[in-house]
Parts: sequence; C-alpha cells; structure tokens
Amino acid sequence: MARNKKPVSCKELMLGREIQEQYDRGAKWDAIAVDYDMSKSKVQRLAKAYRDDCDRRAYQHQLALFG
Repeated sequence: MARNKKPVSCKELMLGREIQEQYDRGAKWDAIAVDYDMSKSKVQRLAKAYRDDCDRRAYQHQLALFG
C-alpha cells in the first residue's frame, strides 16, 4: 500500500511559492536554504509541494473546462 502524504498547509504553500520564485530568478538551493534558515532538502520539498499543487489545480481546471 502507498503511504498517504501529509497534507500541505496554506502557509507552507505560500512559502513554497516564494522559494520557487527565488529559484526561478536564478538563486541556488543552498543560498535559498540559508535565507530561510532551513535545510536544503526542506526548501526543495516546499518548492516541490507548491509545484505539485499548481499542477493539481491546473488539471482540475482543465477537467472543469472539458469535462
């Protein structure tokens, strides 16, 4: 059985968006981790959670348009 993922809070999604925006502007993961006083893996996890949420919302929106 697959393990259920812990749901991501709105606060974590907002933080993930900020992190992803910094990365998109060219900042390195290590520098972002220092800025937020977090580990590199946690910073990457938050950014991935934000990207996954964006993908999920886009897919739901697409289903509503064509479903």
